[in-house]
Amino acid sequence: MHILLTNDDGFDAPGLMALHRAIDRVHRITVVAPRGQRSTCGHASTLAGPVDVQQVTHDLLGDVFTVAGTPVDCVRLGVAELADGPVDCVVSGINQGANVSVVDVAQSGTVAAAREAAFCGIRGIAVSQMYRKNVDTDWDGASRLVSRLLPQLLDVAVPASCFWNVNLPCLLPGEEPAGVRLLPASTDQIPLVFTSEDAPSSRERTYHYRGVYSARTISPGTDVAAVFENEIAVTPMMIDPTDKTILSREIKLAL
Repeated sequence: MHILLTNDDGFDAPGLMALHRAIDRVHRITVVAPRGQRSTCGHASTLAGPVDVQQVTHDLLGDVFTVAGTPVDCVRLGVAELADGPVDCVVSGINQGANVSVVDVAQSGTVAAAREAAFCGIRGIAVSQMYRKNVDTDWDGASRLVSRLLPQLLDVAVPASCFWNVNLPCLLPGEEPAGVRLLPASTDQIPLVFTSEDAPSSRERTYHYRGVYSARTISPGTDVAAVFENEIAVTPMMIDPTDKTILSREIKLAL
């Protein structure tokens, strides 16, 4: 199978190297990844300007196409122009930080690459690694888990409009996950903290805000709950966000 690897952390990120180690002896690989950090870019693409591509030789990855663009740009260029032959599957990651809940998924460049693969009619799999403060990420362990899980996902018959979102828990070296579960994405919002550099009376203010991930709601039976319980969360996602239940109702609209 010909697999295109990409990510949103940049072509030299340890997660991409871990992903490459997980599958390089089994599949043919083409690496097309952003030249730098593009986290939280969502499904952004470069339509209004040129996209520079350089082919470099990486010590561990071999020949790599580095793209001055987004993960979506990488998939589009990789599938249409850069890969030598048809691409059977796009695997994106392994992201530094979980992409659980619809909030994370909406802003994730990692997940966007897998979604773009589905738009192209190609299998897409996004893989992310939960991060905890003061805990070193066990990339070798993550690589081993992906090498076990990926063949199973590739063996599942899914519609062309479906792609997979996989989230690994934060484990210590040598520690095994409590299990793997097929679960829906959480719809709970992430608590946000806002700070301003200016007085409330100022007519112009500069704000900073951040998500407090440690305080997020953990609803049972969701991807968030699974990774917090040291389980692997696997979520099948669809490219069509249309609410068919609303369309089926007799709603009269007029001008």
